[in-house]
Amino acid sequence: MAPDERSRVEATQALADQVGAAAAAALMECIPPFGWHEIATKHDLSGGLASLEERMTLRMDAMEARLDAKLARLDGRIDTAVSAQNRALVLVVAGAVLASAVTNLLT
Repeated sequence: MAPDERSRVEATQALADQVGAAAAAALMECIPPFGWHEIATKHDLSGGLASLEERMTLRMDAMEARLDAKLARLDGRIDTAVSAQNRALVLVVAGAVLASAVTNLLT
């Protein structure tokens, strides 16, 4: 049962009669103004941490999957661009060789 203000005052007074006002005040500050059943336990906190860890793991897995997909698309675009560049380079070199060969034949 949660202590009400009246019972706290009565307890403080009774305690002050036994140990003195300063000691009674110090001791009463250690008692929460609500019932002990309302205090979170280690079990309460660890359950919350486990749930948080699970949610964070799911989010990280989803982010990793999205990043993998984006990297795969980027890899495909790079492969396409490099292939196109290589084709253009081969044509330019072939043209230069052909032009050089024709020039040598004509001279």
